[in-house]
Amino acid sequence: MASSSSDTGDDSKVNLLDLSAAAISSAIVAADQIIALASGNGDGLDDAGDENKKNARLKIDGSFVTDADMAAQQIIVDALYKVSSGIRIIGEENEEEMRKRAITGHEKKLESMFELARKEVSMRYQELPCDKLPLSQSKQGEKDEPVTAKEDVTEKDSYVAVIDKMQEYEVGTNRVTIWIDPLDATNSYAKGDYGPVSILVAIIVDQIPCFGVICKPFGYSGQPLILDTGCMAAYGGTLLGAAYIAGGSRLQNINQNNQIVITKDLPRAVISKSRSQGIQNFVTHMAEKGLVHPDPLLVSGAGEKSLRIITRFENEGLWFFPSGGTSLWDVAASDALLRAIGGKLTDKYGNTMDYSKTRKEAENEDGVVACYDENLHSECIRLFSEASWE
Repeated sequence: MASSSSDTGDDSKVNLLDLSAAAISSAIVAADQIIALASGNGDGLDDAGDENKKNARLKIDGSFVTDADMAAQQIIVDALYKVSSGIRIIGEENEEEMRKRAITGHEKKLESMFELARKEVSMRYQELPCDKLPLSQSKQGEKDEPVTAKEDVTEKDSYVAVIDKMQEYEVGTNRVTIWIDPLDATNSYAKGDYGPVSILVAIIVDQIPCFGVICKPFGYSGQPLILDTGCMAAYGGTLLGAAYIAGGSRLQNINQNNQIVITKDLPRAVISKSRSQGIQNFVTHMAEKGLVHPDPLLVSGAGEKSLRIITRFENEGLWFFPSGGTSLWDVAASDALLRAIGGKLTDKYGNTMDYSKTRKEAENEDGVVACYDENLHSECIRLFSEASWE
């Protein structure tokens, strides 16, 4: 893997396209470890129950952590530092504990995956047409359809949000922070429920998210997989001016004339399975205003909720969680992706997230409100501020 900067001085630079490729490729390789440890194929695992095989244990804050969390974070951190040792990286897991169980044997695959991701990111950035994207999976017996790196927006498709990509992609390392959640929905993972599991990586420049990756190690129903890995990923941000499925098509946000469209197909809210009655009551209030569907979807995992409102495969459009319980590593990737499709993510007061914080300050005490559409987001914040919701 090529290094763009080994100097940690103030004048050192990092190539954001290379850093993005490292984020994508390391998430894919980290997914291998998550899958292997889930089946008990990792080092040092016994044949006891699922939680024992994963070495699930409680952290000081009462949340679960497993060997897979540590392994995945190590792979991602090392890959990013190989591009530049001068960047600031904040992961959910404690780095000292992460280093206690060194993971090896993945380096060759990471190198080859990085080169493929690098080619694909470059094609997206340069808006080059191609017959087949480097990370796409060939389906046996089917002819590959031509794919463009970034689809042209025609008059017929004028409702698609068009975001200008960043022209500056080599920046000072002191301007860059990476937020990582190596295994979101660890509690579900430890119990053998793999549907909500995801890997989240976000690149922040000048405290503004410009690139995010949400990787699903166990795949995603009906969506293309990456090569022969079995996993799926969405990536993008203002760095590319769009969001994409890895090896697949652009994620298009339907937003007619920049207005909230009230139709029979109202967007669905996604809320936690352990939802409070107050959240349910507020979603019902929004439904009565004709803004969202009256029946929210109960979904586990911050990454899973984010991916649903970004891809909108089942018309999901709003993630409303106005209290503590998430952290910056849970939302940074989603923030970057939503900015690329005309959406928005803030706290419950409409304030942008502060990515200058340290790991110990990372909890989103004022909650998170994420939406595929800026106007619907504004209405959500306005309605929430008008009354007291418990």
